[in-house]
Formats: sequence, structure tokens, C-alpha cells
Amino acid sequence: MSTHTTHMTKLRLCLVTFGVIVGIVGILHGSAELLQGSTLVESRSVEALPEGWPNSEFNSMTKGSPVFSLLTDIPFFALGILAISVSTTLIVCSLTIMKNKGMRFASLLFAVLSVGVFMFGAGRGTPVVVSAPVVIAGILSTVRTETRERSELEIRRILSAFNSFYWLHIASWIFFFPGLFIFSFNAEISTPVFLVAFVSMPIGTLGALIFGYQYDKAIVVNR
Repeated sequence: MSTHTTHMTKLRLCLVTFGVIVGIVGILHGSAELLQGSTLVESRSVEALPEGWPNSEFNSMTKGSPVFSLLTDIPFFALGILAISVSTTLIVCSLTIMKNKGMRFASLLFAVLSVGVFMFGAGRGTPVVVSAPVVIAGILSTVRTETRERSELEIRRILSAFNSFYWLHIASWIFFFPGLFIFSFNAEISTPVFLVAFVSMPIGTLGALIFGYQYDKAIVVNR
């Protein structure tokens, strides 16, 4: 029997890719908050998008893109700078430290930065729906070291399933932004269309993590 090896495990690929995506989403939130200028953040639950921006359709569909803010009574532009800063840090660390360091350390760093994303106005849904499952899967992969023997056919099927969910997750974000963002300037976005874009994100995340874990823990058995 032989162990299949790659330059980067599938779970680490998820860690890096999803970290970049969460960071980009955080920068978008922060950029929207900058537009609100010196208006004070009055509560911990705030809307990142200025009222009616970029148009009433997109603003209403996203409910203003609500975020959490640990800090109150600070200008929105300050919250925006914090959101952009922590999000940029997550992107840089995902492409450098998390790409090369041990999986446990990388997962813990991902968790810490995701908490920062949640607390400083860079996103409320993504740290929970995307980051939390990634961290759990990453730590689980280091705690459970046992492998499972699988045939080459089984591994090809697992790899195919992983690729499908991995790209589903990426495609769902592209569909949401800039897809629905641009579409909202020209027509009304139906609820079913919005739900497809929204629900496919966590489905893609969980599917990629589950099959990525199975692939990383598989040992090829020549039969």
C-alpha cells in the first residue's frame, strides 16, 4: 500500500482559501463603514451599509449587512479601519503563516483572527458559518491521527466530491458579489435567488471540509 501525498492537504487548502474569502468579505464591510464617516456607532449590532446604499434593492436584500462591534461610541470610519485591518491581516496570514506552519497552529491563528473579524465590524455571519467549521475541522485533523484504507476508485470519488463542494463555495460568493450586487441595479432580486446564493455558502463549506478530511486521512490500497 502507499500513501497519497500532495503539496498541500485539502483541509489546509480550505483554511487558506476560506481565510482569504472571509478577509475579502471583511474588507468590503469595512469599506462600506468608511462611507458612513464620523457618524457614531451607537450599539454593538450595526448595519455596515449606509442607509439605501448602494441601492434600496441590495440594501434591503442584505438587511444592511449587519455586523457586530465590540466598540461603541466610535466613528464608523474608525470601525471601518479596524475591520479592514483585521481582514487584511487574515488574508496575509492565510497566504503565508497558515500555508506553511503546522495545522494546529494555523487553525488556532485562524480562530483568533476570525474572532477579530467578528468583533471589529468585519462580519457577523462568515466567522460563524465559514470560520468556525474550518477551525473545528483543522483541529480535529491534528487530534485524530488515524487513517483509513481506501481503494483508488473511492479516493477519486472523494476527491471529485471535494472539488465540487470547494468550487461551489467559491462560486456562491462570486454569484453573491459581484453577481447580485450588479444585478440589483437593474432588476429586483427574488427571494429564491437570494436563498440559493446564501444557502450554497455553508453547504459548500461543510461539504468541502467533510470530503477534504476524508481525502487527507485516506491511504491508497492497491487491490
